[in-house]
Amino acid sequence: MSNPFVIPVGDIPNGSLERISNSGPSPVRWGGQMLAVEEGTTVDVEATVNNLGEAFMVQATVFGEAHGTCARCLRSLNPQLKVSISEVFGTTPDFIQGDEGDDDEEPPLVVDNSVDISQSVLDEAGLNAPFSPSCDDFHLDCEEDTPVPDGVLEEQSEDVDRIDPRWAGLEKFKDLKGE
Repeated sequence: MSNPFVIPVGDIPNGSLERISNSGPSPVRWGGQMLAVEEGTTVDVEATVNNLGEAFMVQATVFGEAHGTCARCLRSLNPQLKVSISEVFGTTPDFIQGDEGDDDEEPPLVVDNSVDISQSVLDEAGLNAPFSPSCDDFHLDCEEDTPVPDGVLEEQSEDVDRIDPRWAGLEKFKDLKGE
């Protein structure tokens, strides 16, 4: 099984642009805590690689079926997640020139005539996957039996003037006014 996040770049001539498609099992879990593409799930990678001479510019979109749960109605969600990345991979560690104090982070490099976009996918998915996914995020309606918040009885949930129990402790400050 080959890693779809490893993109071969060794045969791309200097100054050329090449489109590459990969498919295979995801080598890592990517997405959010409540909704993610699990390790081993089939993913598709559509990449454009540009040979810049001492570096390769990789622009890629990764697609995979995610598994998770709606935070509101607890319905099982299986949407297609899409992550787009843009990263430059150097052929040598010193391809980026900068301030002497910027040595904290190693730039991504070409290894064995290939680039590995795994870390870029993890970073981008972690920043953009829904933190608390709901059916609305994927144009679905929540199921009819959506649970009411803790502390609210079923027959009280229709009462619009009822104070949310999470805020009930603030009720004592209602009549305090700075006069």
